[in-house]
Amino acid sequence: MRREFRRQQQGEQPTEGHLDELLEAPPDLQVVGPLTGYRDGSRVRRWVYLGIIAGVVAAGFAGRWYMKRLEAERKTVTPHYELAAGAEDEKRPNAMVWSTGVARLGLTRQEPGVRAIVLPDRIVTLAPGCDNAQIKVDVRNGETVALKVLTGEIRQKDREPGSTP
Repeated sequence: MRREFRRQQQGEQPTEGHLDELLEAPPDLQVVGPLTGYRDGSRVRRWVYLGIIAGVVAAGFAGRWYMKRLEAERKTVTPHYELAAGAEDEKRPNAMVWSTGVARLGLTRQEPGVRAIVLPDRIVTLAPGCDNAQIKVDVRNGETVALKVLTGEIRQKDREPGSTP
């Protein structure tokens, strides 16, 4: 459907104020064109681009730092201790007795390591197939209040008070 506009008659006002009529004299603007909005937004665009670039650089540095940290953790080895020549290896006990307080204790199969931890009410040893373990214990009044396995696997067996391992 085609819409026809009426032509202006002699002596008529140039515009009647409808939205579909052209202005007789366009407003005087500094720059008129389709790129005016693009130019006006250039400062904001620059800040957005700068923020994106700074974020990428910061992420790169953070990633590099994290990779170095992971490499350092992987290089940490379990310490290996050797007894001095002539030490009495056979007489050295492989059990540790803990009677009171909070402690973080470790078990290992490497010599001269601790193979059993004797608590007032139980004996803690390494599980089969596990070479190292760490536990956190809290012993009060001759009773184990808390026992938490931090690393590895352990086995527990009850112990009568006063008995030796």
